[in-house]
Amino acid sequence: MSTQPSLFKRIFRFIASLLNTTRKVIVNLVFFAVLALVIVALTGDEMEPVPDGGALVLKLDGLLVEQKRPLDPMEVITGQSKDKPQEILMADLLLAIEEAAQDDRIAGIVIKPGQLSGGLAKLQEIGEALDAFKASGKPVIAQAGWLDQGNYYLASFADEIQLNPGGVVSIDGFGMYRVYYQEALEKLKVNTHLFRVGKYKSFAESYTRNDMSNEAKEANQAVLTDLWGSYVATVSANRHIDPAVLSPTLETLNAELEAVDGDLAKLALNNGLVDVLKTDIEMRDQLIDQFGTEPDDEHAIKAIGLNGYLAHVRPMLEAQGDNQIAIIVAKGTILNGEQPPGTIGGTSTARLLREARQDDQVKAVVLRVDSGGGSAYASEQIRQEVLALQAAGKPVVASMGSVAASGGYWISANADRIFAQPTTITGSIGIIGLITTFEESAAALGIHADGVGTTEMAGLSVLRPLPDGFKRLVQQSLNKGYQDFIQLVSNARDMPLEQVDDIAQGRIWSGQDALEIGLVDELGELDDAVSTAANLAQLEQFETRIIGPKLSPEQEMLQQFLGAASPYLPQVDTPSWQRVLHAVTAPLEAQLKLNDPNHRYLLCLECVPMS
Repeated sequence: MSTQPSLFKRIFRFIASLLNTTRKVIVNLVFFAVLALVIVALTGDEMEPVPDGGALVLKLDGLLVEQKRPLDPMEVITGQSKDKPQEILMADLLLAIEEAAQDDRIAGIVIKPGQLSGGLAKLQEIGEALDAFKASGKPVIAQAGWLDQGNYYLASFADEIQLNPGGVVSIDGFGMYRVYYQEALEKLKVNTHLFRVGKYKSFAESYTRNDMSNEAKEANQAVLTDLWGSYVATVSANRHIDPAVLSPTLETLNAELEAVDGDLAKLALNNGLVDVLKTDIEMRDQLIDQFGTEPDDEHAIKAIGLNGYLAHVRPMLEAQGDNQIAIIVAKGTILNGEQPPGTIGGTSTARLLREARQDDQVKAVVLRVDSGGGSAYASEQIRQEVLALQAAGKPVVASMGSVAASGGYWISANADRIFAQPTTITGSIGIIGLITTFEESAAALGIHADGVGTTEMAGLSVLRPLPDGFKRLVQQSLNKGYQDFIQLVSNARDMPLEQVDDIAQGRIWSGQDALEIGLVDELGELDDAVSTAANLAQLEQFETRIIGPKLSPEQEMLQQFLGAASPYLPQVDTPSWQRVLHAVTAPLEAQLKLNDPNHRYLLCLECVPMS
């Protein structure tokens, strides 16, 4: 026989080995290049001091998150990471505001809004922290050139809102609009097989319809009305204005704008949305008058930024005592197996709960949930660890962030107490299955799949039609999954099964409504959940401790120092066409990441945080 195959194998292995070695070398070079940039940025500089009588300046530009995703060194060095919004860790921001209230060196907070998103519940939590800061007698000032409704919500908690005369306050209201692909998929001859239980479970409507179903519109409108009502009530109370100012008709808005000759900034001033119009120069001069200048630079405002201030207060987070309340974050889509920070893994998140269970210093756990769900199998893995914690005598309290729905509710349901915020999106108790096949698409290209097998199941393929018998199997499995879900909720919440079925059906609810129908126990924030966990564990004195994924040394260094090196890194602007394309393809990309072994998903696509 010819020896060529053996030779080809050796050549292939050599090439593969060479490529793998090259990849490792490139990644290491990238990492050390970033490290060098960080060293250049920091060399010769000591820790930035906290100015006595200065301001804490919060530049709120990015995505509010409960847990940061890992950074890719290659993306960082090439500038591709600039396409993704900067992440602002909620725990960091809340800690800085809380510490600044007690810090005699901090004389006030200055908010500098940018492009901020992450959900109304998170904004509400930050707003309440700002209220607590103002109770110390120190002012909060918001200065901006443009305020969208999320940033304006936060700015409304300030003692004074200053707007550039060329700026605008843009308050549009809340909406849920999605892209629908049915017609496109039909033209591409792609067959989408949808299996679901629950008339409101509209996860896969994007692939099976060209518009939103009436059931989805009904449920979504109810949630939007609750959230918008909360937004309007909070802002109008903060600003002492008529709520109608925040929801004008287009006719009214045009008449008011015509009265001020099309001046949007003056319109905001006349309606009481802002306190004063000032140029950037005037804003800066006021801060100098109010907080002073640096001793060695009369042109530099006496102030410190978020990252600089955190360097002084972060060490206080370390817990050493025997009575600890562990906080475990479950943020992102729930996927099977091991997953990186910023995503929930059935194996990796379960391991964090197991670590808390096996640590004798941990007496109770707060599970901070910010997820619209995902894999049913992975969700159950995590729930089993919650039950194991309780069996070990350690109370578990669920604290819901912006979203805790579908699989996010599954992993929360058995907690000893469930906290939500009025604007949390929760519920979505239902289950779906989605299988896409391409037999007609392939046939149009002259590609066909055929063969023999010992059973009907052996021939399953995305290039062959799904047998009717297999479809019935999937639907029966989902019916069982739905019954398991409502039975789980019935047992955990001590509610009749029929009552749970009535409020389930895949429908989403606001946190306020969830309290009224019994899906949550109390309205409150993370601190309230921690206090309750301590009471359940009968602890008078305790420390909090965050149990999270272990980062590599490279990741720790990148997370800690990237902010200092960012001015030295390439700046990449994403073309507008690319942003539009991403908006269209993002749901499809998200579907491709789903990896439940049984194709069963507890997932809520309507649960996109709004701000």
